[in-house]
Amino acid sequence: MPDNKGREALIHSLAQSMGMGDAQKFKSTTGRYNSETGTIMSNGRVISSATVIQAKNYFTSQYNKLAEMDDEGAKQMATLYEVAKEAIGIMLDSGKAGD
Repeated sequence: MPDNKGREALIHSLAQSMGMGDAQKFKSTTGRYNSETGTIMSNGRVISSATVIQAKNYFTSQYNKLAEMDDEGAKQMATLYEVAKEAIGIMLDSGKAGD
């Protein structure tokens, strides 16, 4: 059976060399936002800042399409998209507080 400590050290070392820093510490947690890099740790993987911004743009676009519709179902979906775009915006703004 392989030495787990050695394996974990190797994985951590590889993660650091790939610029992930302490990402391994959060391998079993979700929803950690790194305001320095603009990345999100989720389910043991790093979601890039470009993808985070792409998600905000997507939810904003979907919200804009549905918000003006005269349909109760569309308005409910627009509200869900609004929550997502605002949450991402708040998260991004929290990273700018120290700037």
